[in-house]
Amino acid sequence: MAERTAQVAPRLQLTYEVAILIALLLIATVVALLAPRFLSTTNLFQVARNFSFVAAVGVGEAMVILTGRGAIDLSVGSLVSLGAVVVTKLLSLQVPIALAIAAGIGVGLAAGIVNGMLVTRLNIAPLVVTLGMLSVAAGLSLVITRGFPITQLGPAARTFIWLGAGFVGPVPMPVIYMALVVLAGWLVTSRTSFGYALFAVGGNQEAANLAGIHVDRIKLAVFAASGAIAAMTGVVLAARLSVGDATLGVGMELNAIAAVVIGGVSLVGGRGSILGIILGAALIGVLQNAMVLLGVSAFWQQVVVGLTIIVAVMLDRLRVALLTRRV
Repeated sequence: MAERTAQVAPRLQLTYEVAILIALLLIATVVALLAPRFLSTTNLFQVARNFSFVAAVGVGEAMVILTGRGAIDLSVGSLVSLGAVVVTKLLSLQVPIALAIAAGIGVGLAAGIVNGMLVTRLNIAPLVVTLGMLSVAAGLSLVITRGFPITQLGPAARTFIWLGAGFVGPVPMPVIYMALVVLAGWLVTSRTSFGYALFAVGGNQEAANLAGIHVDRIKLAVFAASGAIAAMTGVVLAARLSVGDATLGVGMELNAIAAVVIGGVSLVGGRGSILGIILGAALIGVLQNAMVLLGVSAFWQQVVVGLTIIVAVMLDRLRVALLTRRV
């Protein structure tokens, strides 16, 4: 049974990702016909730059979700904000840029470790733990900023801003950042023993435990990674906007979860591909850009994201049902 599942699942995953790619191309074609500006190089890079932050956060989110049913990290949006305000606050105090960036990423790593410890040591549901951390991180961001955006970035401002607003050739830095994070996530999950253990835990936690895999260590590691990636994304986002604000990551956890699920990562754990997250984030980014170009109210964007999550979950349940039936 297990061998048969291992043979069928990759083919079904590839079929799903091809279907998402086709859907993305069809939507892009329709948008291009309705709004020719969509295909301009400037707009396409703008779309990619906008969804790059969601895709990067989605890598950490996906690693958490892969560990099994009920595993989720709702704190990533607030950790994006916290990473952004910590790095900009330290820069405003003229702390060296390397140390400020390390501190910004470090607070996310620390928060992720706390999430992982509470889940593994106290056996608290990830939903409850990360929902609490969402509130804690959001509150700390407000405490640091006192409700006002941080715009004075000190003498290192020009170097820092280049990290988020600069270009390498025609490619924006956030797109390069996304590519590096996705590539690193793909290599870790598909080319290392850690990745094998991660999928084993998500597929069958009891069997993984019997096989000698340290389940709690895997869970702790993915929550730590998710927190660190979220805060690092906050650093890049702050550099992109040249400001540290407590609201920068508000709602990003929903977009990240949507990108992960649309990209083919199963909510029951143990199945999915990190590379598919780019497709999920791109689909959301294209839809949001289309609404802007077509003059649709921004208020409808959250409606569209919510509907895409519902549809993606339905497709995920269908994939699980098909896999079970084939096995």
